[in-house]
Amino acid sequence: MAQASARDIELDEDMGEREPFAAYISDDVTQAAAQEIATQRGWATSNIRKGGLATALRLLGVAPPPRIMIVDIEGLDIAEIESGLKELTRLGSSVMVLGTVNDVNYFRRIMRTGAQDYLIKPVDADTLGEVFVRLEQPGDDGKPSGRVVGFIGARGGVGVTTLAINTAWIMAEKLSRRAALLDMDIYAGNIALALDIEPTRGLREAFDDPERVDEVFLQNAMAKFGKSLRILATEESFDDTVRMTDDKVLILADTMRNNFDMSILDIPRHFVMREPALFTRFDDIVIVTELTLQSLRDANRLSRLMQTRSRDAKVHIIANRVTSKPDVSVKEFEDGMEAKLRCVFPSDAKAFAKATLQGQPLVSSDPKHRMVVELHKLCIELAGVPEEKKQSFFQRHLKRK
Repeated sequence: MAQASARDIELDEDMGEREPFAAYISDDVTQAAAQEIATQRGWATSNIRKGGLATALRLLGVAPPPRIMIVDIEGLDIAEIESGLKELTRLGSSVMVLGTVNDVNYFRRIMRTGAQDYLIKPVDADTLGEVFVRLEQPGDDGKPSGRVVGFIGARGGVGVTTLAINTAWIMAEKLSRRAALLDMDIYAGNIALALDIEPTRGLREAFDDPERVDEVFLQNAMAKFGKSLRILATEESFDDTVRMTDDKVLILADTMRNNFDMSILDIPRHFVMREPALFTRFDDIVIVTELTLQSLRDANRLSRLMQTRSRDAKVHIIANRVTSKPDVSVKEFEDGMEAKLRCVFPSDAKAFAKATLQGQPLVSSDPKHRMVVELHKLCIELAGVPEEKKQSFFQRHLKRK
């Protein structure tokens, strides 16, 4: 089997210059599954090639090895497999191996090469997606670490809940994440109502007795929605006081991170002052605004506060429910913010009302709606999916050879 020389690849190649993934697959079923995964994550399907381990090794001298590599080993001798996989993993790729041999000793020999996983064919997109999640989000100790994202409005009535719901659904259904959606407004939250599910007392109980909050508690307290989305939404009486403190919300946020790939929190604005420590737990903060002068003022104030309170979190500003003639233009708003808007979503009350009546997110009930593409791109970023680097004409030409 042809192998790339170590001289052909610099082992200290900047990871930022690598392709996010490549696949070398021998059967049509797995190739179709890999293409679906690539499309969902915004990656070029041209990196999926017919062939197996030999093709992967042959192409190592052409470009830096990708971050994630799917390699088909069907029909090869185990000694040849071990030698080839050791070369791939030595060069820094996270290698997912596909084969047809279902034997524990064979599996152990594969894993000793440094491969991240071994899957028995045939595999579908859901199976591949679940493995990709683990490879895309390594923690500091090499184990996957969940991400926590907060959605908050610059003002009331800007559609924060709607965007949080649709984001969580895309995470679960399109990006294969074990996703959680939390309505932190325990008195007047709208998530349960919008999705036509029964609210539970889980969030109330989490604040009453935070030491109970663990994996078993979450399984019993959260409502299931779709494939892998779990929802925690409560509707407490307005005259029933629920005690929330920083230590309680931090326990909840940390437990969510430990048990889910993605946790989406719909945050009432009063949390900014009442539970400020929660914002230190976010990987990303999404501020939703309208294009009005009042929203510009409040989005500015909120953005500056978030950057001070959570220095490690990335702040994204989304203009939502934008009319054809907004009070403040996109350019004027961005000039006032001294920052670009991450997304601009047009007003479409009819489409959202229809989705709510169906008890479904808009991205599910109307997948061709004009906001879906941009929201999907935002979800890819929030999920921590490696970004595909833009290539020059020469680089693209070289890859085709």
